[in-house]
Amino acid sequence: MLDSKKFNSVIHELVNKEEEFIAILDKIIKLGVNFLQNTEELKEEIMDYDYIYQILLSDINFKFWLKISRGSIMYKRGINPNATFRVSYTKDIIIKILKREMYGSEAYMKGIIKVDGDLTQGLRYIKVFRLLLKYINNNFKNE
Repeated sequence: MLDSKKFNSVIHELVNKEEEFIAILDKIIKLGVNFLQNTEELKEEIMDYDYIYQILLSDINFKFWLKISRGSIMYKRGINPNATFRVSYTKDIIIKILKREMYGSEAYMKGIIKVDGDLTQGLRYIKVFRLLLKYINNNFKNE
């Protein structure tokens, strides 16, 4: 059983292990995407989205993108030149966000993360990110 405390512990353990961190983060993202794809209420939340979000973890060279369109979500590693919104984090910041020690919007307001795109896309990105975290944490509590 993996509860929120164990999840936070796993994330904390990976702080100095870049390759393992990337592999675990990849699994976390895939889990969140799976939730969005297979949960009707979540699909309804993103039904009117039509965006490609590029996410970069600049200090560990991990790049991925999410295409969210008409209630569907696709996750791929790498760069998508057609991305309509870009966010750049560091590993430490993404860890704080995953552990809920900081919100992405707070990091943005402090100038800690960089974004490129319009405000509407940014607000929708925040909504998707929070949905992913909510359902991942709920899943860990119920396993």
